[in-house]
Parts: sequence; C-alpha cells; structure tokens
Amino acid sequence: MENDNISKVDENVKSDVAAEKPEHELKQEEIPEIQASVISDVDEKLPLSKSIPLGFQHTVIAVLAAIPVPLIIGSNVGLSPEQSRYFVSAIIFTAGISSILAAVGVIPRTSPKIPMIMGANFAVITVVSSALSNAPTISQGFQVVAGSTMVAGLFCFLISGFWAKLQRFFPPIVVGTNLMVLGTALLPNTFHWMMADNAYNPGAAMEPRVLGLAFGVFLFHVIISKYLKGILGNLTLLIALLVGTIAAGFMGMVDFSSVSSAPWFGLILPFHYGVPRVELQTTLAFLIVMILGMVEVSGTSMGIHDIANKEMTHKQFGRTLKTLGINTFASGLFNGVQPTAFVQNVGVLDLSKVTSRFTTAIAGGMLLLIGLVPKFSALISAIPKPVLGGLGFAIFGIIIGSAVNLLKQVDFNGNQNMLIIGIAVGIGMLPEVYPSFYANFPEMVQMILGSGILSGALAAILLNMFFNFKDIIKPEKVDN
Repeated sequence: MENDNISKVDENVKSDVAAEKPEHELKQEEIPEIQASVISDVDEKLPLSKSIPLGFQHTVIAVLAAIPVPLIIGSNVGLSPEQSRYFVSAIIFTAGISSILAAVGVIPRTSPKIPMIMGANFAVITVVSSALSNAPTISQGFQVVAGSTMVAGLFCFLISGFWAKLQRFFPPIVVGTNLMVLGTALLPNTFHWMMADNAYNPGAAMEPRVLGLAFGVFLFHVIISKYLKGILGNLTLLIALLVGTIAAGFMGMVDFSSVSSAPWFGLILPFHYGVPRVELQTTLAFLIVMILGMVEVSGTSMGIHDIANKEMTHKQFGRTLKTLGINTFASGLFNGVQPTAFVQNVGVLDLSKVTSRFTTAIAGGMLLLIGLVPKFSALISAIPKPVLGGLGFAIFGIIIGSAVNLLKQVDFNGNQNMLIIGIAVGIGMLPEVYPSFYANFPEMVQMILGSGILSGALAAILLNMFFNFKDIIKPEKVDN
C-alpha cells in the first residue's frame, strides 16, 4: 500500500512538538502540519541568486564524479581523441537529463522529485570496456553498449514496482561489501594513470619526472583537503586537478592540440554510432550491473530522503527506480552509460542544508549545456594521466570510505559477516591481479567472472544468502 513506509519519517519532528507543549495540550493534527513544513523544503523554489551558485557547486562535483568513467574506459580500449571527446560529452549530457528527471516530474508518475544528482556508474567500466574491446570496431562496440544499456534500463523500469520486496536480499552487509569490491577493483587504475604510456606493462619502470608530478598532485590535494573548509572544501579535487594540469603544462606534458581543434558547440544526438545492437552474453552482464546499480541507488536515495525529511513510501521507492530505468534507457540512446546517484552530491546536501530539488534541477541544466560544448570535453580528455593518477587514491578511496561507513551498521557478532567481506573482496581482486585467469573459460563466464566488480558483488550476494538465510526469510514486521 502507498502508506506503508520503507523508512519512517524522522521521529524528532514529533518530539520537538511535544517538547514545546504539555502532552495533554498536544493535538494530533499539529504533527502533520509540522512534517509538511519540513517536507516543503524539498519543493521550495529559492531565488536565483542563491539557487544558481548552489546548482553550480553540484555541477562541478558531478563533473568530477563522472569524468573518470569515460577516461578509464577510453584508456582501456584506446579511444581516439574525437571518440573520447564525444564520450565525455555524452556522459555529462546524459547526467544532466538524469538529474533533471529525478528532480522534476517531466514524465507523469515516474519522478521521485528529490534532489538527486545522477551520472555515470563506475560499475559499468569493466563490462563496457569488454564490449568495446571484443567488437570488430569501436563503432560496433558502442552499438552493443547502447543496446545492452537500453535493455537494462527497460528491465529496471519494469521491475521497479516489485523491487521493494527484494530489498531483504540486499542488506547493508551486501551493499557495503559491493562498494568495497568496487573501490578496490578500481584502485589499480590509479597506478595505470601514473604509468601513463607504460600502463599495463609490468616490466616498465616509473619515470622520476612523471612520479614527481603524480606525487606532487597527491601531496597538494592532501594538504588542501586538511585546511580548506566550506564550499572550497568540497572542491579540493577540482583545485588539485587545475593546479596539477598547470604544473604539467610547465613541464611540457600537456597536449592541447585536440582542444584547439574542437568546436565550441556540438549536438549530442541519439544513435551517434548507429542503430543499437543486442548480444545475449553482453546484455546479461549489463543486467547484472543494472541490478547492482538498483541496489546502490536504493541505498543512496534513502539517504537523500532522510536528509530532506521526505517520506520514503513504496510508491516513492518505485518512482526512484522508474527514474533510474528511464535515465538508463536515455543514456543508451545517446551513447552514454548506466547512471547512478552520486554520493558526493549527497554530501553537499548534508553540508549546505539546502535540499531544494529545483537547485539540483538547475545543476542538471548546467550539465546539459556543458555536454554541448565539445571544447570542454576535449579539455577534460587532455588532462595528463599522471595528474589523474595523483588524485586516483582520493577518487577511488572515497568509494572504499563509503563502504566502511555503511558497514558500521552491520552486526559482526555471532555470524560470518566478516568472512563474506573477505571472500568477496578476494574474488573481486582475482581478475584485477591476473586479467587472463578465466581466458580458457566460455565467453559468458569470462564476461561475468572476468570482471572483479561483478564477480565480487555476486559472491557477496550468494554468501549472504548462504550464511544469513534465516534473516532473509524472516517475515517483515508490519506497523499497525
């Protein structure tokens, strides 16, 4: 039923009212009024003088959160400067679409109308890289990626109403372990960035000049992260990225030729690489990533609802997943990738205490505009890899930190939850250490188990079902 709550509205609202009046004077109808006044903050339209700067802050953080995905994929498969530029633009553009649809009810009865910034999901890196690498050409690879992404989006949309009943299979031990696997599986990209042109060559030695740049960026970011507070404290990655790129320019390690040749304006149109194609094995891998994405967005959206003091009913929960499905389908349409809810922007909501959904809608509009500027995307693609390597520990470390924070909710007494984490992370690291470990297995096995993110996540889900089966089948308590 619509009135069944997945997460209860903050009980502090009631206690605050009770503190102001004796219990015998407290009228029941006053509580909904006060709850409504809190919930209305989400629907508040702030003056442009305040909403535009806040929207810009969300935009900058969203761009920083999104760009590693196309840069890593581009490096893995060897995209040309033009292909890389378009890929970055498409991902930023679709992040704008996703953020707007999450905040504003453009499509009736599908939007949760919450301040949720969405963009490229790190979990897709391995499956997208595999699909592009296995295709005869990059264009054909992007056709397969588009088709698989659109099917995954349709799947998410259709199952959204039923998803709440499956949440018991994805408790904090599973979600936290999946984040841990994701962060540890992506961390080697930091070393690949540092090695620049010698990436993936185990016999290559690090050049002192390159190491000096990467370490300098790393040290600079650590120092400013300690001393910068407020808005600047949320922009430390951007500041370090700019300073590192400038330093690399003085060292002759930046090539801006692709930036100068890039146009100022370029449309992002559907089917840029041709009509989408669907391949069974690839689509299956994308569907698994979609399920993991649904788990991640479910948890993040609950946090957003909690910060915004907005009730998370079954209806609201379903609309959140419908939005994810629509956004994933749209991302495939424009040759982007499956989106997720950016945890970094949730931190901005918590720090700024401004939860107006129209602020994030403005951020979505800014992302749309940035996506239409190829010169900006070319500038992003031109960032020297050692600079990104210096920031990689922070970029992927945040994911691991989020996992640790989530796992604090887990009870480790009298159970095997520690074993679940250890085995899942170990299985997830296997293909990262030995990329050809599953090379002699069937292609579908390679597609799934050859991805540390997928294999580790599946291990966490199956191990939790094995060790905690009684908790999973335990009937849910129904509030009267």
